[in-house]
Amino acid sequence: MVAAGMAAPTVAPAQQAQPGVLHGQVVARASGDGVRGARIVVDTRDTTAADSVGRFELTLAPARYVLEVAAPGYSPGVWKITFRDGKTLEHVFDLDPAYELPGVVIEGKPSSIGRRFADFERRRHAGMGYFLTKEQIERAGSAALIDILVTVRGVEQVCISNTCVAKMVRSPPGCYPQYFLDGNESTPYFARNTPPQDVQGVEIYRGSSETPGEFLGSNSGCGVIAIWTKSAP
Repeated sequence: MVAAGMAAPTVAPAQQAQPGVLHGQVVARASGDGVRGARIVVDTRDTTAADSVGRFELTLAPARYVLEVAAPGYSPGVWKITFRDGKTLEHVFDLDPAYELPGVVIEGKPSSIGRRFADFERRRHAGMGYFLTKEQIERAGSAALIDILVTVRGVEQVCISNTCVAKMVRSPPGCYPQYFLDGNESTPYFARNTPPQDVQGVEIYRGSSETPGEFLGSNSGCGVIAIWTKSAP
């Protein structure tokens, strides 16, 4: 029984868990160089792509996850990574070259690069969206991709603290474009920091009315920026 005039103790609500963040890089074990074209699969279902020097970022609820990392020319690797409440983790994922049997000639399928950029050209000639070709990017001579993106009509630069990002002019405040890197949804940080000299082409769709079905993602209503690198498989 609570005495008169004394308030019953209150129970503080449980604090909501904050996601954990992983900053990763995929490297060749022998040289330590970043591996281009790496793909990271989380618990066999969610996939993200590393940038041209093997970097990627994941933000996940606190838990233990199985990450499978694979790249052309390398044997895939599997890691178990624990994401902790509100913590940022940095980890290097090293891959070994794929083993080749001596004296065996393997006839591979034709490269998919030509087909991928045929799709790029097909969409470019369809007249929807805005396209930056390798030649335009090289002529611009910019050190940062953001400097090229903001030359496109309908794209503006928004600076938050010390970070400047691209945003569609027609999008409301806080509504930022979905990035794709080599056909896969990507974290904005690594996609927009892809070195321009590594880029083969960029597709920019300023709203859902322009965006083709292959780029409809979790946040494509705020626009889409699809980046294709020269080294993608």
